[in-house]
Amino acid sequence: YYSFTVVGLHNVFHENGAYDDQTIVVVSLLLLVSYYWTYQVLRHIVMVTVAGTIGSWWFGQPSALKETFTTAAFYNFGSICKGSLFVGFVQFLRQITEGLRPNRDDSAMMCFYECSLFIQEKIVNCVDNLADSFTPWAFTYVGLYHYGLKEAGHKANELFETRGWSRIVTDDLISSVLAMVSLVIGGLSGSFAVILQALDGHGLTSFGHPVLTSFTIGFVVGIVLSTVLFSIIDSSVCAVIVCFAGSPVEFHRNHSELSHEMRNAWKEVWPGSLDVENVGAGLV
Repeated sequence: YYSFTVVGLHNVFHENGAYDDQTIVVVSLLLLVSYYWTYQVLRHIVMVTVAGTIGSWWFGQPSALKETFTTAAFYNFGSICKGSLFVGFVQFLRQITEGLRPNRDDSAMMCFYECSLFIQEKIVNCVDNLADSFTPWAFTYVGLYHYGLKEAGHKANELFETRGWSRIVTDDLISSVLAMVSLVIGGLSGSFAVILQALDGHGLTSFGHPVLTSFTIGFVVGIVLSTVLFSIIDSSVCAVIVCFAGSPVEFHRNHSELSHEMRNAWKEVWPGSLDVENVGAGLV
């Protein structure tokens, strides 16, 4: 849909000549934001649905995939839309401000240095407060416990800090692997689009670069579709980690064999993270 929209608007803008460059830039940016927002909403609907389904299995309840999807698409839709628009931006800001995080030096007491530290602390604290609510883990909490977005993000961070797992949950190996696979799929989709354009003979010539245009459209479509589908895997891992951190007793009660296997594997990778005082149950 967005591919046809972009091509159609491009033709209108450049054939009529009645629009200035500023209008074209504004419309293009709005289309880009709309496309990104739609893509994120689709991903996070999948994530919330998968989290709710895994939660039902974790707590020994009957599978409720249809009910979970209905809840995500209607009851939690506002939280999903809000988070889809802001979570990525806030996490990007947090990555940038990590380099601004102040490191106080007692030997440096100059006024300019103290003022710069004060400004850095205010900026970092502001971004940290936003990141406390707008975190990717909030969507898992929304699917599991149906909190609002801000409350879900705060409770997710509070859970990991209480368990001492803040460093563990920053390990994004699975997300990185899935992202690389999505890039490969996007490249293959773009190449296939170029082949179709060459065989069809009626390519997107209005852009002046039919090969580049067809590859870009195929690449973006492949990336979006693959990442939405791979959200099933990513969200499953997130849901299991949250449930394992917050409700290990229920897991042991309902799925004792899997609980032992996961505990043994977890202690091999993260020794000491399942101490009795952290877990709250004598199942180590």
